[in-house]
Amino acid sequence: MPKAALAAAALTLAGCASLPLAAALDAASAQPPACAQLLAGAAQSFALDRTAADGRTVPLTVFAPAEPGEYPLVAFSHGAFATPGRYEAMLEPLAAAGFVVLAPMHIDSEEYPRAEGEPARPAHPVTWAGRTADMDLALAPDAAIRTALADKGLRLEEGKVIALGHSYGALIAQLYGGAVAVEPDGGSVDRRDPQVDAVVAFSPPGPMPGLMASEGWASLAAPALTITGTADVLPGFIDDWRAHLAAHEAAPEGARAVWIGEGIDHYFGGSFGRPGEVGAEEARLFARALERTLAFMQAHVQDEPACRVGAPIPGETYEEDAA
Repeated sequence: MPKAALAAAALTLAGCASLPLAAALDAASAQPPACAQLLAGAAQSFALDRTAADGRTVPLTVFAPAEPGEYPLVAFSHGAFATPGRYEAMLEPLAAAGFVVLAPMHIDSEEYPRAEGEPARPAHPVTWAGRTADMDLALAPDAAIRTALADKGLRLEEGKVIALGHSYGALIAQLYGGAVAVEPDGGSVDRRDPQVDAVVAFSPPGPMPGLMASEGWASLAAPALTITGTADVLPGFIDDWRAHLAAHEAAPEGARAVWIGEGIDHYFGGSFGRPGEVGAEEARLFARALERTLAFMQAHVQDEPACRVGAPIPGETYEEDAA
């Protein structure tokens, strides 16, 4: 990983007024609130069915702050075969901290409602077309979605958007920040959405023949945070955790950040994606990764400083490009 253009891992992110209640500065200390405090707030979630541009029904889960108000948008893409509901431990705290998260269920999900005779795992071109159509929908909420939000007292702050994803979904999110993949027909499509202020990618896949070349991240224009761990391997698919760093290393210098958790695997021990029994160390580092994620997101969608993360903790490495 190139170090020359990166600031030291011991960065303390200067604090931030958040988006809902959490936005108020502590009167006594004149400091922004701690990220952990914001993430511990109250959230709500509800389901909608929408129709994508290809006419397919898309089950959509909305995670939002419990308090009515106006908030930035997060468009979230889940990992292969997973569902938005398996990411509650990630998306509910981020929503509580002041974001409306729109999380479509992709066509490759194990729980996607299929007609009789439809394959359980669609071919790559079908999955790719479905996932990108779903992300288009999440990034440009239609009137029905906005009405459903309004019914709960929620509004979207225009022009404040984050693309977030895990694994396969991380690559999908990166496309909308400017990365360019190999399309199923062998061509390329510029999917960059200028309204996307930043991208957060949990365990993005590395270069893959016929899908993504290293140079595909060279056009990543939005500020990007990559999150991975030293046990983040998928045998037979990603055998070296460092492959997840390819997107970070290939992206243009200037607005990159990376977080690495010691001993952290593809699912943070079962915290999301493939939920399971989460150990204390995994839970501690997952909480820390969420703090870093929140601070990074806030830094790119609000004028005030980002929430306080504090000094680095054992087991984490955090680096970002020097300002």
